[in-house]
Amino acid sequence: MKKKNVFQIWKKFLEMLFGRKRISMQKQDNLKKNYIWNTIGTTFLSFNSLFFMIIVTRINGIQDGGIFSFSYASACIVNAIALFCGRTYQVTDDNKEISESSYVSTRIITSLIAAAIAFLFVLINQYALKKATVFLVLCLIKCAEALSDVFYGILQKRELLYQAGKSMTYKSIAGLLGFGIIDLISHNLILSCIYLLVLNIAFLFFYEGDLAGKCTKIKYRIKIEECFLLIKKSCYTFLFTLIIMIIINIPRYIIDWKLDSESQAIYGILSMPATFIMLFGQFILQPSLTKLAECYGLKEKKEFHKIVALLMMTIFASLIVILPVAYLLGVPILGIIYNIELSAYRWLLLGVIIGAAFYASSNVLLNALITLRCTKVQLILQVGMLALSIGVSILFIGSMGLTGSILSYMTILILQFISYLALYVIVSARIFKGEIYEKTSTNK
Repeated sequence: MKKKNVFQIWKKFLEMLFGRKRISMQKQDNLKKNYIWNTIGTTFLSFNSLFFMIIVTRINGIQDGGIFSFSYASACIVNAIALFCGRTYQVTDDNKEISESSYVSTRIITSLIAAAIAFLFVLINQYALKKATVFLVLCLIKCAEALSDVFYGILQKRELLYQAGKSMTYKSIAGLLGFGIIDLISHNLILSCIYLLVLNIAFLFFYEGDLAGKCTKIKYRIKIEECFLLIKKSCYTFLFTLIIMIIINIPRYIIDWKLDSESQAIYGILSMPATFIMLFGQFILQPSLTKLAECYGLKEKKEFHKIVALLMMTIFASLIVILPVAYLLGVPILGIIYNIELSAYRWLLLGVIIGAAFYASSNVLLNALITLRCTKVQLILQVGMLALSIGVSILFIGSMGLTGSILSYMTILILQFISYLALYVIVSARIFKGEIYEKTSTNK
């Protein structure tokens, strides 16, 4: 009996040991897949607009390029409204304070509100049929993407983020190919955009919704208390994100008001390189966020300031290489890609890049302030910056046209950086001296 018991114990021990190893290996495999597919999917999603703009400008011409550029930028703002709280609260809700179904229901509500705002915006501005249709279709696409995102959150909570990454990748590739082929054959921008809408809706209902439905039973009914709680929790983050997006795009709206679609297209093309500078800033920032949090927790003031300063210095130092290359090759390359003569805008391109560097540096300060639990003051600052941005853009674009749009873009982002730098100096000094009380962690 003793031998039998020993054998059974040994057998259970081996099963536990190798069973755990298998689980550990499976988790590592999932982590790799999650990282790879999510990176591929989000990269495709981020750069889709760049390729769409190239297709539209080369096939349909600069006028349609301007309509598409403005409509797509506006659709991204509508997407921010539809997302509202994004995935942050959903994937970090370990206490299950809010049900999965309520996350889905709330996202449906915010997406419907976002779509209604888009319709209202078109009615107020009384756009021509073509522009109104493209604008609304692109906004509806972004609302569909927001609904997809809530399903991605369900997958992410179950370590299945790679499935979301695959969906984004497949959808992006099918979108680019279909959009390009339809536009090449028909030369019809509206038809090409409608294809993207149908594709997104098909993926949403028949692929992404199905994947999420296999993970949890989703009940499409509204629990008012849970929906209200979620909206309340994410209100500051939402307003904060929305205002930042609007500030960056203020020159586009003043161009839409005072100039024409051709100017809108050129502005969109010249501002494209800014995306790469901003992504570079995000790329070097992300690995440092954990270290910033550690320094804050340990009250290591010098190390905290050192990391922030090093990140900003890296961004500005990159301009030593980027600006000469952009001056010599930027305009010719953009001209070839978009099939437009841009030689008169060489210096304006440099202005865009300088503005983007200041924005990326502001983003470093923004995240440092969030680490220091300072969000409420930032929201007040952003509201002030929004008012200032509108005034600067109206003044510059009204007097200098397209040149004024780039100058206003650069001026807005430089002023934003100065404001953030001043706020960072004041807040960090007070926090590391212990002058800000406990409520900072929850209220500010």
